[in-house]
Amino acid sequence: MLNSVMKSDDRIRYATVCDMEGQVLGTKIREGIKPLLNDEEHREALIYAVNSMKVREKLSAKLGKNQYVFAVYDNLCRLTMPIGNKYMLLLTWGPETTLDIFNNIRNALKQT
Repeated sequence: MLNSVMKSDDRIRYATVCDMEGQVLGTKIREGIKPLLNDEEHREALIYAVNSMKVREKLSAKLGKNQYVFAVYDNLCRLTMPIGNKYMLLLTWGPETTLDIFNNIRNALKQT
């Protein structure tokens, strides 16, 4: 799945799949890209994202199912997306990227 997501758009810098406890199951980093976070910081960001997703799940009866969460920072954009009930996908790309990247990612996930 990570290969399909990375191939879906050359602007994706980084992709990680983790379980709902924040355990990393796989990571792909675009060749030539240096991660902005070290391993410990990345793990902390994953735990935060997983916990936030769990809170959203509690509210889903009223708000509907969480499709994805999009955050824009000065140095990158980050998307977190549930994969079923047990996993989460975290992607990053540059802040200059247009939002058409969402369609490319969704299409890649549909094909896996």
